[in-house]
Amino acid sequence: MDNYTVLHCHTMLSSATTNIDSVTSYEDYIKYASEIGMKALAITEHGNILSWLKKKEYCEKNGLKYIHGIEAYLTETIEEKVRDNYHCCLYARNWEGVKELNRLISSSFNRTDNHFYYAPRILIDDLMKTSNNIIISSACLGGIFNKGNDNVKQRFLEFYIKNKDRCFLEIQHHNVEDQIKYNRYLYELSKEYDLQLLANTDTHCLNEKHVKGRNILQKAKNIYFNDEEGWDLTFKTYDELIKSYEEQNSLPMEIVLQAIENTNKIADMIEEFTMDRSYKYPKLYNNSEQVLKDKINEGVIRTKINQLENYQSEYVPRIYEELETYKHNGAIDFLLLDENIKTWARNNDIFPGYSRGSCSGSIICYLLGITDVDSVQHKLNFERFMNKERVSLADIDTDWQPNKRDMVKEYIYSMKDLYCADIITFNTVALKGSIRDVGRALGMKLDEVDTICKNINDDNIEQYREDYKELFEYVDIINGTIVSIGTHPCGVVCSPYPLDENMGLLSLATCENPVTMLNMKEIDSLNYVKLDVLGLDNIQAINETCKLANIERLTPQNVDDNDEDVWLSIREDTTGVFQWDGSGSHYIKDLFSDQTIKNIRSVYPNFKYIDLMSCGNGAIRPAGASYRDLLAQGIFRDNGHKALNDLLAPTLGYLVYQEQILSFLHEFCGYTMGEADIVRRGFAKKTGTEQFIPKIKEGFIKTMKEKYNVEEEQSEQIVESFITVIEDASSYLFSLNHSLPYSYIGYICGYLRYYYPLEFITTSLNINKDDAEKTSKTIEYAKKNNIIIKQPRFRYSKAEYFMDKESNAIYKGIASIKYMNENVANEMYTLKDNEYNSFMELLIDLLNKTSINSRQLYILITSDFFEEFGKSYKLLKTVDIYNDILSKKLKSKKGEVSFNKNGLDLPKDLIEKYATEKSKEDRYKQYKVENAEGLCDELLEQVPNIEMSSVEKVRTILEMFGECSYNYEDFPESIYIAMNVNTKYKTKKCNLYNISNGKMIEVKIGEGFFDEKPFKDLNVVEVYSYVDKPKKVEVLVQEEDKNGNIVEKRRWRNSDTEREIWITEYLVLNEEEIKELNEEELSYKIENI
Repeated sequence: MDNYTVLHCHTMLSSATTNIDSVTSYEDYIKYASEIGMKALAITEHGNILSWLKKKEYCEKNGLKYIHGIEAYLTETIEEKVRDNYHCCLYARNWEGVKELNRLISSSFNRTDNHFYYAPRILIDDLMKTSNNIIISSACLGGIFNKGNDNVKQRFLEFYIKNKDRCFLEIQHHNVEDQIKYNRYLYELSKEYDLQLLANTDTHCLNEKHVKGRNILQKAKNIYFNDEEGWDLTFKTYDELIKSYEEQNSLPMEIVLQAIENTNKIADMIEEFTMDRSYKYPKLYNNSEQVLKDKINEGVIRTKINQLENYQSEYVPRIYEELETYKHNGAIDFLLLDENIKTWARNNDIFPGYSRGSCSGSIICYLLGITDVDSVQHKLNFERFMNKERVSLADIDTDWQPNKRDMVKEYIYSMKDLYCADIITFNTVALKGSIRDVGRALGMKLDEVDTICKNINDDNIEQYREDYKELFEYVDIINGTIVSIGTHPCGVVCSPYPLDENMGLLSLATCENPVTMLNMKEIDSLNYVKLDVLGLDNIQAINETCKLANIERLTPQNVDDNDEDVWLSIREDTTGVFQWDGSGSHYIKDLFSDQTIKNIRSVYPNFKYIDLMSCGNGAIRPAGASYRDLLAQGIFRDNGHKALNDLLAPTLGYLVYQEQILSFLHEFCGYTMGEADIVRRGFAKKTGTEQFIPKIKEGFIKTMKEKYNVEEEQSEQIVESFITVIEDASSYLFSLNHSLPYSYIGYICGYLRYYYPLEFITTSLNINKDDAEKTSKTIEYAKKNNIIIKQPRFRYSKAEYFMDKESNAIYKGIASIKYMNENVANEMYTLKDNEYNSFMELLIDLLNKTSINSRQLYILITSDFFEEFGKSYKLLKTVDIYNDILSKKLKSKKGEVSFNKNGLDLPKDLIEKYATEKSKEDRYKQYKVENAEGLCDELLEQVPNIEMSSVEKVRTILEMFGECSYNYEDFPESIYIAMNVNTKYKTKKCNLYNISNGKMIEVKIGEGFFDEKPFKDLNVVEVYSYVDKPKKVEVLVQEEDKNGNIVEKRRWRNSDTEREIWITEYLVLNEEEIKELNEEELSYKIENI
């Protein structure tokens, strides 16, 4: 014996069930174990088996036998919440043991029956029912034989005695009194009952540096384990372990050596297993192929493609070709799964996106309703999605409207004979977080650490490593440490086999669904079906706008995609247009300019706007930089021969799409489409491309000679140039199959915005009610197009925005207001038909029949929600009077209100007018008022019906709504409220709202001015002076390039028409000055009633 097997070891993945248990990765342990000659390894996380497949693969890659294990938690009962949570290490002897162990651990995460209580727990009774495929060790001081009461100890001992061939008593080497005593106790048990001892290490750290890194991170997160004092948590070599036991001196060394050898005995008991990597398509039907054929025939009739002239010549051959490929690749069941989900969704008024990814190339997907794109009509490529030469797991991602995405997931989870789970994700410590944690622990100055975090980047990180060696020594250990777990936002794994045993499942307090123990890549490697149930706002915008407009849902197949009025409106303004609403707005103006369209049509008369938009989608990405400007000018690229130019004509001669490589290799080089896709992937990965080039050249030269009579020398020049283009472009090429349906989403958004603006804008505002920037842009667009946006009003407004076609107006939704919610909105709407003679009457109902709070009431009054009952100053005073008087009467059992005679806030004669005669007598200290309503009415008669102070009103409205239309002409013209203050650049920008005229203006402030007198949103600014300058704008200018060609370039110039305001002198008012301003205004208003 010259080595041993580590069987009790924790990585950072234990932090998923405990707090910062380790900073060491499983890769670190496995590499080190291999380096020191170990033959096997078990990693036993606390309560979980996370990423066990990756651990297995990495062990095997490094020549180690993988042992599937865990340090589990045990409990005596789940009938009540008892936090016993004993520790116990479990190991799977073989694949059947792996599944048995996985089932145990999965059930331990059940949060509905007390299995999970502070930790995932296995019932001791269930452990005792395990088969011989599970090997058991008593674990650390937290185990039953140390922590348990006499009864549970005896039960566990009896179990051990009956199963002594697979149950081991675990001793450890830590030189602390408790461990020494425990080792001796276990030794006595082993002698008395002939039980086997096992020398385990309870490793938590690779080495002493990792120990310190662990301590640093625990300190930063305020975590402290009080039972680790004196423990040696590092990974031990065989000699180090022997020395540790010699120093501990708890047991005779011959006993220790046998216990160490037993670690190898367990390793020898383990049978290695291989993973099933076959395609695991869920099977919904026994006769899948016939079901698919029937659904295809139904789709042919539903879509009416059988009425098209090219049905027999193009559609039928394509259908048969695809069907054979699906059969060959074994993907029929997957198609039927996706079809089932989408059919259910459509039947329940839930419509998916038109298509996403390469599946758009399948005509069968269109006929099944999986996509809304006719791939034959749009000349999309099937082989990019699936072909016989490249057999891989089918994958279809789907965009759903976000507000119904959970309903889709619920249906998937409810499907019979389908095992589903959300997919786990890992939350890690980021680089800057690591720097802060380590810097704090090392006692560095906070401002020094802050400076490093603000300035560090990929370009200068090595210099920081050199300057701060000790800091980065531990930053590199902590950086990337897993500290918690979450779930993939849209990924769902669907399996025909139980996931609890084949994969392992856990639960999270934040997720209702089970969650996989394996991560996304592990699941992919085992070829489980993974559905991405994605959310896309624009799909919701289209679906709900069509519904609101009472029209058929628009798709690529029923919309007029050549409507020049729509395209012109998109060019002028991209608000709400998918993928172009934002930074792409400038580029689309150039791409769709009159001159560019003229240039394109002169060379490519069959040009279509939707094709140009798809091409532009590739151009606006970073990888499109090489052709972006030329494309926007309509300049064609010459590829050396008319045939190649014709192939790339839809993209103006530029290689934009992956499918264009397939078409080139197929049409010019003799490849099948499937072979071409394999070559394309090789170019994209930039590996082994040289093996393809001779065949590409040979095929191209042959085709050019036979079809176009081009000589070999010229053909070779052309193909070499084109191969270079392919090599340069392959890593960034876009997929037309994906780009085209996404372009239709953008176009149809523009189409609905143009023909149904009220419906589209109302829907957009509701979807983006929590996005202040998008809401602001949408409202700005509405106003520009003469649509009135009205503030919410009592009796009219609901939770959401709603439109009024008669007045061409949209009322804001109450739920869109900051601090408001849907519940309050709905409650108030139930009061809309009630008759109220005064605001006081309504107020009583609001405060007693709804859940409105004082802040919400203040916001609504300030924003004139209740304007039918008076102006804001009077309504706020009504609330004060209610709180001071009427609310007390409503709470009083006698139905009266008491007022102390000493210290009256109200006029004495008024109180005595309503006080009971008895309470007026001197012997009583309080007035008693029974007619509180009369007192309130008389008090309210004395309150002037005026607006509250303008500053307070406007600030509240701006904060809640982001905009304001209120103005007060008598207010000082120099006073503004600041909004959207942007200090990111040297020149500061903001919007200033003028209370006097009710207008918002955009201004700039020079760096020196702002640094001297900084301000932020909602500050009150008095402007003394400003200058009006021409605005700098980007314009297209014609210039001569180095080759003498006239090209268009974007340059900054002074605008002839647009101006901008620069503030040069101002004052930021403090709260005392604002208070004084408010008081002066109210006094003025009251005097001038």
